[in-house]
Amino acid sequence: MAFNREEKNLMFIQALSYFSAALAGIFVTVYFFSHSDLKTTIFYNLILYITLLFFYVASGWTLRIVSSAFLIRISLFSSALFYLALFLLKEQSVKFIIPLGLLSGFSAGNYWAGFNLNQYLFTNKENRVEYFGSVTGIINFLSAFAPFIGGAIISLFISFNMFGREAGYSFLFLLVFILLIIMVFLVGKLPSHEIPNFSYRHIIFHKRSRNWILLLWQQIFLGLYDTSSGLVIGILFFLILKNEFNLGGTQTIAYVLGALGSIISIKILNKNKNFYWVGSLGLAIGIGLFALLKNWYGIILYIIVTGFCAPFLNNWLSNIYFKTMDEIDTHWTEKYHLMLERDIALGIPRILSFLFLFIFVQFGDQIKLAQFWLYFLPFFPLILGLLLNKMSYESKKFLV
Repeated sequence: MAFNREEKNLMFIQALSYFSAALAGIFVTVYFFSHSDLKTTIFYNLILYITLLFFYVASGWTLRIVSSAFLIRISLFSSALFYLALFLLKEQSVKFIIPLGLLSGFSAGNYWAGFNLNQYLFTNKENRVEYFGSVTGIINFLSAFAPFIGGAIISLFISFNMFGREAGYSFLFLLVFILLIIMVFLVGKLPSHEIPNFSYRHIIFHKRSRNWILLLWQQIFLGLYDTSSGLVIGILFFLILKNEFNLGGTQTIAYVLGALGSIISIKILNKNKNFYWVGSLGLAIGIGLFALLKNWYGIILYIIVTGFCAPFLNNWLSNIYFKTMDEIDTHWTEKYHLMLERDIALGIPRILSFLFLFIFVQFGDQIKLAQFWLYFLPFFPLILGLLLNKMSYESKKFLV
């Protein structure tokens, strides 16, 4: 289908942002782990998500002063500074985990506050399945070769004895810094919009519909596993695959399958919304298989199953979030508190999951405990499926 100018602009911004993240994101995790341990990597993410939530919630105030477009630009610039800091600090980065986590969280919190608001305002209400399916497909296709390139850069520095692995990481971080700086100037002008009529009291005292309560529970269970599972599985992948080149290659395959799954999910979800169960069951099965096998075969099965199936759940969750907001019949400036409440429901469980994981790995072998933790993860996407089924059962308004 044809997208309007604003939707194309949002796709462009998100595709470039995800490309830069895919180029080095997994390797930042591996870098911290290689120079320290799993606890340090978990602690970095704990600081990141605490800061992310703080600045996202603070957007209820900052959007009175600056535009959402400014928040996106300043987030890209601060993300560039994060990679510049990694380039300059090198192996000393682990000594600056807290300020690096604060900088990364500042970037992410402002980015998603600005971007999510623009997505809600400027996407077609009647075609959001197409929008989210298309943007996910574009992101995955564009980002497909980014981790492969990142892993290849590091491996080439090692193979040709070009100052070793450390120099490979430094070059990769410098490359991402340059890319993000270019993005600050490339990002198109987003439309202006009104200032939200917002008070933090609205979050506490507003009347919640049954569907909104169900959506908040969905976000709670999503936050309990989505980011923390990505961290643990990424580290375990690296330990099994042994090097960055193989790690980047597996990520590329996952992106390609995710792109295909996103494209296919558009038509299928439009015809039958209950196909979000493909994502719910696929994630549970894929994580469960990797938890049981924890080897090359487990990695292959995990990538194939979750790579293709996950978009069915993730795209529908995004669609249902905006539809539930649309259901509240008032101007968007009167319901910005809903966006903040949703991210509080998502952000606090993310923080708690990292906090629990940080405490959990203190009581023995960190890697073995992390592997054991995988056995609990398959239950969360299944619970999400049940909550979506409950929402679908209670209201026919969510048929697309």
